[in-house]
Amino acid sequence: MRVLLAIDGSASSGVACDLVASLPWPDGSVLRVISVAEDPAAALVGLPPVPVAYPDARDPDAEVDELLRAAAENVAADGRHVQTRRLHGRTASVIVEQAADLRAELIVVGSRGLGPLRTMLLGSVSAEVVDHAPCPVLVARADAVTGVLLAVDGSTHSQRAVEHLAGARYLAGQRVEVMSVGPTPRSDIRAFAPETATWADVPASAGVPPIDDNRRHVEAVAARAAGDLAGQGYDVRWSVAFGDVAHEIMCATDQLRCNLVVMGSRGLTGLDRIRLGSVARNVLLHSAASVLIVREPVRERVREPRLAPSGLSIAAFAAA
Repeated sequence: MRVLLAIDGSASSGVACDLVASLPWPDGSVLRVISVAEDPAAALVGLPPVPVAYPDARDPDAEVDELLRAAAENVAADGRHVQTRRLHGRTASVIVEQAADLRAELIVVGSRGLGPLRTMLLGSVSAEVVDHAPCPVLVARADAVTGVLLAVDGSTHSQRAVEHLAGARYLAGQRVEVMSVGPTPRSDIRAFAPETATWADVPASAGVPPIDDNRRHVEAVAARAAGDLAGQGYDVRWSVAFGDVAHEIMCATDQLRCNLVVMGSRGLTGLDRIRLGSVARNVLLHSAASVLIVREPVRERVREPRLAPSGLSIAAFAAA
């Protein structure tokens, strides 16, 4: 497995490093540990980094090298190939670029860093990496995994999360609680969209299915996902809840004693970014547990020339 771990010397990145060290990565796994030096002003206004004069005798590069050395020793184990890289640039962009270069199957980051927005529950770098990453992202808030809550809703994005967990041998042996959340007749925010067989943001006036049908659908979604994981050797149980999806997921992590939430997310295309759906973002921002977001791969549209029937060259759009 190919894993990218980004650290910056903060307590949060130390938690992420300890989490990576604690997981049973398959033999032959490549763990690339990186640290990115970035000018704070550039991080805020998007300007290129500029040299910073240090009045004392500290060598910032040497400090980063020491940080990387300690992290590499922490995550090292038999059967693992550990790489370290000291890099410069805009932190979130460099992390995403390194993930693509490594062909990473997972990115691990801390929830908060050393930047000027450190008071946010989820740091700006972590949030941007989750938005733009080409692979699943684990935002660490605990230094080990003691129980997994897999949130499912029957969508293709949710199925991606099930498939990732089914194949993720680094979580082998973990207790997995599968949970599906449906709306209630009193819900004024979310309702069921029968044509998509999942939960969608629609006006409450659109109504919900009869309670029995509602429950049967939610139970079927949870039971199907649990069956998929049980076939892979996981100790798995399933349950359902009704109400606000993000709220119920976060309550369940406490009630079921899970400190890792795994969920899929649809990508919502903005004018200049790809961002998460509202449920995944709310859980990511407000959960006290670590959160693993599994998304559809980012697809970029590029112009690809082809010949028209007349022999004239025209341009067609194709997904990269």
